[in-house]
Amino acid sequence: MPNLDRIALVVALSLALPARSRADDTPPSSAPRRVVELGASSVLAFGLLPAASLGPSVEATLRWLDASLSVEARVLRALGRGPIAASILGPESTAGLGLMSICRHEEAVFVCTSFQTGVVAADVEGDLRPTGGGDLSWMVTSGLRGGAAWRLVRHLELRSFLELHAVLERPHVRVGAIDRWRTSYVAGIFGVGLWFRLNPE
Repeated sequence: MPNLDRIALVVALSLALPARSRADDTPPSSAPRRVVELGASSVLAFGLLPAASLGPSVEATLRWLDASLSVEARVLRALGRGPIAASILGPESTAGLGLMSICRHEEAVFVCTSFQTGVVAADVEGDLRPTGGGDLSWMVTSGLRGGAAWRLVRHLELRSFLELHAVLERPHVRVGAIDRWRTSYVAGIFGVGLWFRLNPE
């Protein structure tokens, strides 16, 4: 009988140890694979308004493994007059834009393809009125974004990025039959801000 007890114990251990090993190799099911992030940044843009423009941006991101999808809202305000349009456009030109980006992340570096659309409100001085009776124009751009992230604490990251866009729908200001101002064909945007992870890994 003692030999039978030893045999039963050896068989039980041989079955239990591989099962324990497989359990140790399996990642815990509670670890989040999808991460939700909220961000706020300041952006400096060139080529979207008659002059360089500055404004805030807020962003919501859904990240899964090394890919992410984000939506962003931006409000830009011209920092002055553009040299070409100085005789007609005031310094109060603004833009309200929405941006959607699909990104790939590799450690602290990320690269995105982005689509942006919104409206531009040109500040026209004096008694001149744009042809069509309004000063709002639609803008559509598409481009690339590249940047880097630095984790400050477990929940918080500092990120900076640079974007280059092709302007597909170019806002303009026309008085009579003459275009007094039109957005350039390309635009550059630089931004820096903070991102907060709602469910950090």
